[in-house]
Amino acid sequence: MNNMFGENTNEKKLDKLSVGNTFSLFKTTWEIFEVGQYDWRMDNSSVEYTIKSNGKEAFLEVEFHKGKYEVTFSESIFIEEAFLIDAIQTKQILFDNKLFELEETYTGDYKNLTTHSSRENLECFLFYAEDEELLTIEKWNDGSYEVFLGKELKAKKIKNIKS
Repeated sequence: MNNMFGENTNEKKLDKLSVGNTFSLFKTTWEIFEVGQYDWRMDNSSVEYTIKSNGKEAFLEVEFHKGKYEVTFSESIFIEEAFLIDAIQTKQILFDNKLFELEETYTGDYKNLTTHSSRENLECFLFYAEDEELLTIEKWNDGSYEVFLGKELKAKKIKNIKS
């Protein structure tokens, strides 16, 4: 919906959603179950929503950067830790017959704003495939790893935001 200044008011709220909000994405209605925040220590931060639809869990990360939204949709996947360590060292990983190459690395911390967890430090490694699919490896301070597969989206793909 556009207001008189031609701005998309739907987009205005993308980094300010809360638990219980719903929205449409990929012809599916998703509900937000948890809200977390990453602080990337470079004058930027992002909000991550844990979202669910029909028993499926995914993540929507939203960063407001240089006047526009950067949005990433991803799902948790499992890759053995030895492969993750190797991927970080060699700067590439083969997954699902696709080669992903390391393009960006961030250091920061994460806090779950829903459960009020304490801040946890992490390193985040972003690997991209040629089709722009994104494989993210998060290495946590306690030595554990998490892996996500997803893609970057245009903010306008997220529709019908309701509280």
